[in-house]
Amino acid sequence: MDNSGESQSDLPEHLQRGQDGEALAAAYLRRKGWKIEDTNFETEWGEIDIIATRPFPTGGQMMAFVEVKSRSSPGKMTPELSVTASKRRTITRMARYYEQRYGRPNTGYRFDVIAVDFSESPPNIRHFEAAFDASGNPY
Repeated sequence: MDNSGESQSDLPEHLQRGQDGEALAAAYLRRKGWKIEDTNFETEWGEIDIIATRPFPTGGQMMAFVEVKSRSSPGKMTPELSVTASKRRTITRMARYYEQRYGRPNTGYRFDVIAVDFSESPPNIRHFEAAFDASGNPY
């Protein structure tokens, strides 16, 4: 059972795929030296999939707000392209809320996208670091 009281087998396929993609993305980040601070951080505007931190070699830390997009079949649009301008603006708004509420000194912030492609075996994970800026504009 997850924390909503539903067993994972009761979830619709697209929601299960999303949870599986987020779990793979979190494991990927851990292997890359990131600490997962929060997952599925909810606000009135929506949810941030993963919030992770990693120390800077010279002190302080980087905090990444990560949007995870998963696909199970090849299509015209890759998962990362489905993070629309509206979604990017919403993520930055939620990140500002998180920073105001839980911010830490000596912390840099960035916005990443992780695409998980389940049409490949094993699933292909692509990490787009600093995919967009604090205004939601792509780099």
